[in-house]
Amino acid sequence: MKAKGKRQKSKIKNGLALLLMIFVSAVVVCAQTPKREQDKPAKAPAKESSGDTIAIETSEVLLPVTVRDSRGQFAASLKVEDFDVYEDGIPQPISSFALKRMPVHVALLIDTSSSVTRELEDFKFAALNFINQLDPEDRICLIRFDDIVELVQDWTSNRNTLKRALNRLGTGMFTKFNDALYLAAKEQLGQVTGRKAIIVLTDGIDSGRGSTTSERAFRTLVEEETSVYVVSKTRIQGRSDRDKLDFYLKNSSSGASNQLRIDGLKLALAELESSERYLTRIAEETGGRIFLPDSFDDLSDVYQQVADELRSQYLIFYTPTNPTRDGSYRSVRVKVKTQGYRATTRFGYYPK
Repeated sequence: MKAKGKRQKSKIKNGLALLLMIFVSAVVVCAQTPKREQDKPAKAPAKESSGDTIAIETSEVLLPVTVRDSRGQFAASLKVEDFDVYEDGIPQPISSFALKRMPVHVALLIDTSSSVTRELEDFKFAALNFINQLDPEDRICLIRFDDIVELVQDWTSNRNTLKRALNRLGTGMFTKFNDALYLAAKEQLGQVTGRKAIIVLTDGIDSGRGSTTSERAFRTLVEEETSVYVVSKTRIQGRSDRDKLDFYLKNSSSGASNQLRIDGLKLALAELESSERYLTRIAEETGGRIFLPDSFDDLSDVYQQVADELRSQYLIFYTPTNPTRDGSYRSVRVKVKTQGYRATTRFGYYPK
């Protein structure tokens, strides 16, 4: 009986050894055999949204794109085949496309420094009209900035809540503009996905001695893929300062105090010009827009234009052919094949 048991164990061991040799051989053969073309997953063609709310895949890049014709009117009848997308100069396959419907998160930045005290009520009225123009699913937060940066109202789509928050606004002295941009992009919009926008009324001059440089604020906007719409006070303030400068230049007095006023106004005008260039860069490179009204009477019209643009954007999704996610900057360009149309979107992004 013992001898028979030993023979059975020996057969089992030999059988296991044979199976192991077959398995190892199969693994080696599979590793050396090139993958056939038909075994590769088929690349899905670009699809157009049926109009329902759409979500973004983690590997996709979302580009909100505004298209205008030669008269400056929104073009709302283009198809996916009308667009070409390039990343670092290389054509990219569009994976999804829609005229709308992805809700937008809007951070409404409110300059409450002393320079806007007289216009604050006009701003509140224009901001409320803007809020009422957005779609019900869009969410908004309110941030005020002067000596401090304060989240007045967290994300909400309730219009009455936003109206009450606007009515609570007071004013301060200085302008922590770059801190406000940074905190809005990093703390508020950095926590959400999808379409993001900042809308801010300001002259762009940071007088608050904050902790954020203009370059750090700008990079954060790009990193968080946030479009910035700037309603700039630079032209309004500049006209006022030039009128004062003309008055003092024509003044017959040549005393030291008069010269100090002239020098101060020249410096202020130079600062406004520099600020306007910075605000233009922020708006254009993030895919937003800068508005330069000549009067605060134009505020409601300006905010209406922003609301119209957010409602009229195409949403283009693509999965980069370069799969590396090393955080290095990628430039992006969108072209419309049909002549006479111009597409605008952000200049690039940092892969995460």
